[in-house]
Amino acid sequence: MNLLDSLFFVGALVTIVGAAIRLHYAYRRRQLAAYHVARRARAIALTAVFVASVLSMPTVADAFDRISTVNEGSSLTACSAAVIFWAGLQVMVVDWTHSRAHVRAGVAGRIIVASCVILAMIWEFHRVDTSRLDVTTAYAHSSEVALFLLTYLGFTAIAALEIGVSSIVLAFAARRQRRASATGLSIAAAGCLFGVAYALSRGGYVIAHRSGKAWSSDLEHALCPAFAALAVICVVTGLAWATIGYNYSLTTRIRD
Repeated sequence: MNLLDSLFFVGALVTIVGAAIRLHYAYRRRQLAAYHVARRARAIALTAVFVASVLSMPTVADAFDRISTVNEGSSLTACSAAVIFWAGLQVMVVDWTHSRAHVRAGVAGRIIVASCVILAMIWEFHRVDTSRLDVTTAYAHSSEVALFLLTYLGFTAIAALEIGVSSIVLAFAARRQRRASATGLSIAAAGCLFGVAYALSRGGYVIAHRSGKAWSSDLEHALCPAFAALAVICVVTGLAWATIGYNYSLTTRIRD
């Protein structure tokens, strides 16, 4: 297993653990109506990021392409799953931060935007001649490949930035009464910053490549996967930590 496989393998394992923690507390609080939209959105997000992490492992991606008989099908699936991951977290944050009267509109808006992005990516993917081109930055000289990548990366940057800012605000609000939750949200915010760094660095490379001023591809291949893996690990770990802290504070309050 090479370094890239190892990074995303760790991300997948962390996602499984985070999902188990989420399911444990969701089951314990299944009778409560509060934040049910956030719980469902987070479950979808965790499932999607697990798929994206697994398909980001080169050995798994190659196997997926052979089995599906679709050239670069793993890239389309992984990028679409990543969009669903960030969109799910957006919906979760909307349910946490918006008033009940505005939750439905906020959720609908983010679902519509994410759906449009995925549909655009599918259309752009089918315009790429995948028999001779890979959907990677190595082929950013192709306008079809560049458009696909920039659509995906543009959404990632905006969504990660929104979630990161919201997490910082929530962490600041919880810092006195729920320090563990505040710490978890801060870690999640750091993960979102890694997500922004991933999108900007990879998107910047695509634009630089198109203009003939690209930096070393070795640097891009080293930094971008690391940023992506750290984003997943920190976001999932931070949310799991926040969940444990929040439920522990509730338990303590009930006992008191």
